[in-house]
Amino acid sequence: MTGKELELKKNMRRILVPVDFSSSSNKAFLYAREMGECWDGELHLIHILDTEFLSGAVHITIEPLEESVAKWEKRAEEKLKAIYSEKGGEQLRGEIHLRRGKPHEEILKIAKELDVDMIVIGSHGRQGLERAIFGSVAEKVTRMANCPVLVIK
Repeated sequence: MTGKELELKKNMRRILVPVDFSSSSNKAFLYAREMGECWDGELHLIHILDTEFLSGAVHITIEPLEESVAKWEKRAEEKLKAIYSEKGGEQLRGEIHLRRGKPHEEILKIAKELDVDMIVIGSHGRQGLERAIFGSVAEKVTRMANCPVLVIK
């Protein structure tokens, strides 16, 4: 193994994977898991409740908003644990993180808090008007991150 390979192996141990339960974030998890296995790394999964979206949406349910959010958090945590176990991530060290806020901001915050070496994020590949309206979380993270970002389509 060359010096550069050794340095890369040593420096890419803590990987953050934002998960929105889409097929692109599932692919990102699989890539990150493979890298984590190669580098004996830590794999951190994060899911964010987009509060900006919630504040703009009309909330019509029988239960209060906080109860709905609590149920969302429980379901999201269960889904993240299932991803780990069903897709072979349980042999890696790491944690599951749930946050509320703007997705790109929360991804960048936790990346800094955890001092991650890399972010592996899925891209929905939005185009045209949809991209102009919703923007791209992957694009914002790529532009603003202080570490390497691998975008998976």
